[in-house]
Amino acid sequence: MESPLVKFLLWALLLFVQIHEHNACIEDERMGLLELKTFLKSKTNHTKPLLSTWVNDTKSKCCSWERVKCSTSTGHVIKLMLASINQEQNYEDTWYINMSLFQPFKELRNLDLSDNKIASWLGNEGV
Repeated sequence: MESPLVKFLLWALLLFVQIHEHNACIEDERMGLLELKTFLKSKTNHTKPLLSTWVNDTKSKCCSWERVKCSTSTGHVIKLMLASINQEQNYEDTWYINMSLFQPFKELRNLDLSDNKIASWLGNEGV
């Protein structure tokens, strides 16, 4: 017969592993976020650091980055809140965004790109 303490410790260990695992990053998605950041920086006129928590460090947990939300059960990026990234650019300056930038995000359900002066989407280019 198993003791309640052993059961509790096993459940606590399992819970800790799951929480730690899903706070981390899925490597393809981490790299996709960094590529998206590079693209956004090229299209904006920010004087302040853009998405400063999005850093190219394998120890950095992309699920805790600003404007990113991940699934607690799978660890995949499910929401990107990128509204008003382009606030400092002139209203007349519109630009196009490439859909292929979002291919790494297999479970993305919510994407907010409002107030960025995006004219339209480009097809999947360079894939």
